[in-house]
Amino acid sequence: MLHAHSTEFSRFLILFDRLVNETNGWIERTPQDKLGWIPINNGNVRFGDRISVVTIKSLYIHIIVAEHKIVHDLHGCADSTLIPSPRNPDLAARLGGASDLIAEGMQIHDETMRRLRNFTDADLAKTVRYASDDTTWTVMGFLWGMYGHHAYHLGNLDIYLRQADIKAPDFYSFQPKMMA
Repeated sequence: MLHAHSTEFSRFLILFDRLVNETNGWIERTPQDKLGWIPINNGNVRFGDRISVVTIKSLYIHIIVAEHKIVHDLHGCADSTLIPSPRNPDLAARLGGASDLIAEGMQIHDETMRRLRNFTDADLAKTVRYASDDTTWTVMGFLWGMYGHHAYHLGNLDIYLRQADIKAPDFYSFQPKMMA
């Protein structure tokens, strides 16, 4: 059953879905031999303990897994739930071994969107704590944080594409009428 949603959440759903689709477009334009390329490899090129080998492919997989796991953990959670760091090694391995990474990623994103559409306004108003720093968020606020996490890593992907001498897409071509 789909629920009527607040204007904020309805806008979030549109912007989140479009951000994911824009990211997929960037990955589609990346030559296969650059997906696993490591331009710089030192102790500072890592994202916590989950991504220690930073490649275009590993960042893409990280984003998909994190969003899928976060939405799964938030959906129907009790008020004041502790949300763990979004780990799912099985899903990461599934994506890592996929013959068509983008198609597999979109299948997972479609599952994530279906789950998001089932959130109620009461779900969005609940508070949760995030395990990595014990910050308290509303579920809606945490979803915006997830959106920001995706945008942050899209910036990382942009830098990697440029370092690989691949023309990165112009971000402001990303739904300019929607963003205005």
